[in-house]
Amino acid sequence: MKKWAFILILVAGTFACKGKEPAPEEVRKPQIPAAKKWVIGFSQCTFEDPWRINMNKQMEEEAAKHPELKLIIANGENKNAKQVADVENFIVKKVDLLIISPREAAPLTPAVEKAFDAGIPVIVLDRAIESEKYTGFIGASNLAIGAAAGQYLAQKLGGKGAIVEIEGILGATPTLERRQGFHEAIAAYPELKVIYQQPADYKRSPAMQVMQNALAAFPKIDAVYAHNDEMAIGAYLSAQASAREKQMILVGIDGQGEAVKMIRAGSLQATFVYPNGSAEAIQYGLKALRGETIPKQIVLTTTRVTKDEALDYPGF
Repeated sequence: MKKWAFILILVAGTFACKGKEPAPEEVRKPQIPAAKKWVIGFSQCTFEDPWRINMNKQMEEEAAKHPELKLIIANGENKNAKQVADVENFIVKKVDLLIISPREAAPLTPAVEKAFDAGIPVIVLDRAIESEKYTGFIGASNLAIGAAAGQYLAQKLGGKGAIVEIEGILGATPTLERRQGFHEAIAAYPELKVIYQQPADYKRSPAMQVMQNALAAFPKIDAVYAHNDEMAIGAYLSAQASAREKQMILVGIDGQGEAVKMIRAGSLQATFVYPNGSAEAIQYGLKALRGETIPKQIVLTTTRVTKDEALDYPGF
């Protein structure tokens, strides 16, 4: 009897030590850690302009092709201080790559330098900074675009006429270069004069006001050179309200879809396509993240769009 009691105690102890077997459905599969993604911070100067909205869209589409990337876009709200804060926030978050399209060169330069000095690769897009502390710059030649616009108007006007120039943001490099290239081109035509020159910050409504002022001051305006399509459209609307839109040639820059439609309709006469470089920013940024050397300057090509050429160009 003692022997059987000992066996029962032993068996009971064995089961007690083993405990309850988990049911098959309770067995957890080993957790595979998610692959680390490179985080790209894009500091966009504003979301207001259609050209920049399209830039954001195309950058998101390109980034989506690369599952190893996570793209964060910050809206600078067309304020230098806000964009500086956005860049500093990206530095604190230790993003793997910074892409920036600066509102103005001088105010954004220190923030970009700070990111670069922190070891973050930097792609400067569209508008330059006043420093060499960046990994690569991507953009078309605004000098060449301005010169092409000047040559086009000189040809259309037969080398003489009165021009209104509506400028972008005064401290932005495209404004400076689109002005310089244009004036260098028309300097060869002494009878071609810029009679009125005012900034409208690349916006339609301010351009309408600038054009209203020009129309009130000058009974004869032969052409309008606007530093982007939004301002060219604004100038047209003001000229139309004064029944003077057919008296002048209107030229813009960007290749915006609405402007292209207006060219087809004969309302505007030309635009010069300024590619936004968003896909290239992701592509070259990925190369930099992989440790590859990228060119310091990546120059994009531009295209003139007039009524005949607009038939094949969709705009954006």
